[in-house]
Amino acid sequence: MTRALAITLAFLVAAAPFSAASAQDRGNRGDDRGPRQEQSRDQGREGRQISEAQAQSIAQSRARGARFVGSRGLQGGSYVFVFDDNGRIFQISVSASGN
Repeated sequence: MTRALAITLAFLVAAAPFSAASAQDRGNRGDDRGPRQEQSRDQGREGRQISEAQAQSIAQSRARGARFVGSRGLQGGSYVFVFDDNGRIFQISVSASGN
């Protein structure tokens, strides 16, 4: 009898974390499907985000023939690009929202 009781208790202890995890998972399924859908909803409000290549093209058209040095990447909602115009170094920011 004690062996059957020990096996039963071991089974219950082993199964307990799985049932808690599945109960938690079931609780979130009725929601808005987590941060991925929320992120796409935010992009819908702010407009579509342009690619870095598109932003670089816009920046080069604004640089008026200056030599492209490099990109500083996405900083605070804008892509930042560095240009050199005969020794004068300057940066051009292009909004990532495409506005």
